Amino acid sequence: MKKWYLVPAAVILVFLLGGCFSFDDMLNGRWEGVLDDYYRSYDVVLIVNSNNTGSISFDYQSYGMDIVSRRANRSFVGEYGWYDSYWIERTIQAELINYGTLRIKIYDNFGDLISDGFLYK
Repeated sequence: MKKWYLVPAAVILVFLLGGCFSFDDMLNGRWEGVLDDYYRSYDVVLIVNSNNTGSISFDYQSYGMDIVSRRANRSFVGEYGWYDSYWIERTIQAELINYGTLRIKIYDNFGDLISDGFLYK
C-alpha cells in the first residue's frame, strides 16, 4: 500500500513555507495619484526601488528619494530635497493599505504635515 496521502501534505507544506519567504516587496514599483496641499493639487508619481532608493515627481518635476527606514510589505519613511538658497527637505511616510493602495504623508523641514493622500498601483 503506497502512502499517497503524503503527496498532498508535502504540497501544502511547500506552499506554506513559500508564503513565509517572499522575495518581492509589495511597496516596490510605481505608484500614482493626486495629492492636495495648501495651495493646489499635484499629479504625483512615486517610484520605489528594492535598493532603498526611488523618486517622486509632482506634475513631472522629479526628485530623488532615499528610504531611511523600511518595513517590508508594510511601510517606509523616505526623504527628498532640493537646494533653493538653502537646503529644503521633505519627509515621506508611506503605509500600504492594501495591495493596490498606498497612503502617504509629506512633512516639511519643521515636521508639519503639508500633504496627505493616497497613491495607487
